[in-house]
Amino acid sequence: MPVKANVTAQPRYYEGAPAWYVRAAREALPVEDFPDLDDLAPGGHAVLVTHGGEIGRASVQLSMDSPQKCHTWRPKSAGPGKRWDALVDGIVTRLEEAGFTNVRRTTMGVWADAPKPASDEVEFLLTPDADLENVGVYHLLCAQYPELTARIDGGFHHGVTSGSGGFVALNSEGKPVTTGYRTPDGAIRAARDYADYCGIPDHLIKIVTVDEKALALLDAAYDAAGPGAHTVTVTAAVNTYTVTEQADSLRLETGVPAEAADGYRRERQKKAAKLIAHAMTSGGGTLVVRSRYPDRPITVRGWTLTRTAAEPLPVADLEPLSDGAQAATGPALP
Repeated sequence: MPVKANVTAQPRYYEGAPAWYVRAAREALPVEDFPDLDDLAPGGHAVLVTHGGEIGRASVQLSMDSPQKCHTWRPKSAGPGKRWDALVDGIVTRLEEAGFTNVRRTTMGVWADAPKPASDEVEFLLTPDADLENVGVYHLLCAQYPELTARIDGGFHHGVTSGSGGFVALNSEGKPVTTGYRTPDGAIRAARDYADYCGIPDHLIKIVTVDEKALALLDAAYDAAGPGAHTVTVTAAVNTYTVTEQADSLRLETGVPAEAADGYRRERQKKAAKLIAHAMTSGGGTLVVRSRYPDRPITVRGWTLTRTAAEPLPVADLEPLSDGAQAATGPALP
């Protein structure tokens, strides 16, 4: 898909965005020096920026108008040929200044490999549909870019699995944007394709399942409490009933659990994380950590569980849950 200069005025990531390396090439060529092909003026020149045939490679195709004809490849005659070479040199210089490598002149312009962006990872949370009858249906959410939302559908409607075409990502308008994946990891593959469809570089895409996120939140809550003995209590509504799970952890130093990675305590923690995942799927719940220290009072910290994260509970909301312990506001959990 050709990319025009007005891409610089658009958000970096959005549904239907151009590939990151094509966008980078267009941004490296100022429109006042290299207009879009649609804006080619008589006697002037313009560029068409598009894919270079491989991920990470952009193609810049030059068009040059002269009194004789409009050239789309290097003219053989001396005058137009010299002008063409000067324009190509300008494209090469701009791309190299922008960090492009493996820059090659072609008969139609320039091919070059874009530098990988050093931006932060973009995390998408993959959550099963709250309705248990919607088998194989997931929702893709992004806390960093809330407008990027997708539905991942395995096509297992009404319990029928044999006719499924595989997991497909549907954008915010409900239009399919990927092919079907009939594999065990099909939902994750479709989710990655949706992120690519939004213009996010492959190495910055992070797909996290709600179960992985829930366990990470649990560990982060223990770490936020610091060295000590901690008991976490997770509360969520399941079929209109309030369900509670508890799990202990001992932290001798920040971020280092004392219990075995495959022991009884870890299994209890995983069970509590399952309830956290349910709370995030259904849209509500709480996570409270009661901490005992050898040299300071018992302290209670808490968080409200949302669909994408855990938000700290204020002290006023924690005091009724503290049972006489000191209430403290915890940090935001990653």
